Amino acid sequence: MHHPHPPFRHARPGRAPALVLAGTLVLSGCSLVDSGGAGTELVIGVDIPLTSKFSAPAQGIRNSVEMAVAKANAKNLVPGVRFVLDVRDDSAEPKTAKAHAEAFAARPNVIGVVGPYNSAVALEMTPVLANAGIVNISPANTLPALTFGQDYLTKGKKRPYPTYFRTVTTDAVQGPYVARYALKKMKLDTVAVIDDSKAYGIGLADQMAGEFERGGGKVLMRESVPAGTTDFGALVQKIKTTKPKLVFFGGESTEAGPLSSQLKAAGVKVPVAGGDGVHKADYPGLAGGPQADGDLASSDGVAIDDLPSAYNFLEAYRAGKYTEPPGTFGPYGYDSVWALMLAVGKVVQDNKGKVPTGDLRAKVAKAVQDTSFFGVTGDVAFDEFGDSSNQIVSLYQVRNGKWETVVSSGKLNQLN
Repeated sequence: MHHPHPPFRHARPGRAPALVLAGTLVLSGCSLVDSGGAGTELVIGVDIPLTSKFSAPAQGIRNSVEMAVAKANAKNLVPGVRFVLDVRDDSAEPKTAKAHAEAFAARPNVIGVVGPYNSAVALEMTPVLANAGIVNISPANTLPALTFGQDYLTKGKKRPYPTYFRTVTTDAVQGPYVARYALKKMKLDTVAVIDDSKAYGIGLADQMAGEFERGGGKVLMRESVPAGTTDFGALVQKIKTTKPKLVFFGGESTEAGPLSSQLKAAGVKVPVAGGDGVHKADYPGLAGGPQADGDLASSDGVAIDDLPSAYNFLEAYRAGKYTEPPGTFGPYGYDSVWALMLAVGKVVQDNKGKVPTGDLRAKVAKAVQDTSFFGVTGDVAFDEFGDSSNQIVSLYQVRNGKWETVVSSGKLNQLN
């Protein structure tokens, strides 16, 4: 439910005043946002892959989080508190992120972490943060096991980390959405399902394959390829022999693009589909430009350009003159850190306007669970597993060598 106290209730982000980004200092190890006034300094960690093939979405997340924190400090969102960011680059390496988590845990005034970006990274990082009682809100992790537990498909859902939350839709919705769309809208009844042998790709492919079969379709192939594969010669021949009407790839654009290009070159003129890892700006080029027309990709969350609640966010982002676009996950980064700051505000308010000592992290975690507000991405709240209660998927198709939005705000039950 919404917080009843106006100072800690977030409406739509306003247009960017000149001071939105004033005083922002970016260093290699941290980012400091100057509030322009004294107060208790509370640190929010950010862990994202700034130097990796995921650098573009990571930069969009970083910029959006900085923008939110600058606004909160400038508006004195939590009286007596100045929020400071500690931004760390994990390079998409789980061991690096785990070390960052240990460093965050060792800093007493770190009250929460936004990130990470990659689900495989979260599997290493989240347990460390949970053991330290630190809230962890990801704007991009989509692996269902992070909130349902590793054995949820066979033993049922059981939340493994009470301090882990995410604002983005999971693959438990994204994969089935693509499957239902293929069955009900495209009228396709056979598919070949491939993954890149990584946690994200395997999970997404499994979700798609399972729902496709439950819906009456047939999975003709279920294969894995090593991450980083770009020569799909043998796999292309196998797919050509199997004759599916759709090829689904659980993984990233850097593999899916070459796969699509090589399939078309071999005469396999069927759509290739994937998830948010495929919906990247580089995909159409990697897939051969116009010959990739008809290929599909979903994304966890809304098509932000078509979302009225994001208008002021986009205006503020443009006013900030960032060289990188916010991307799909920037708005979710904004809402993630805003949820954390609102939770801090509620804790301080309940403690008669003072920052509590000793059990601050535990109180913030409980407050995040109960946080509800209208954010950039729409209604933001968390269910009993820590997942977003606003499970929305967008769908895109390559047309004339470019991605075009097919479904800007889709829900799974709309495809029953």
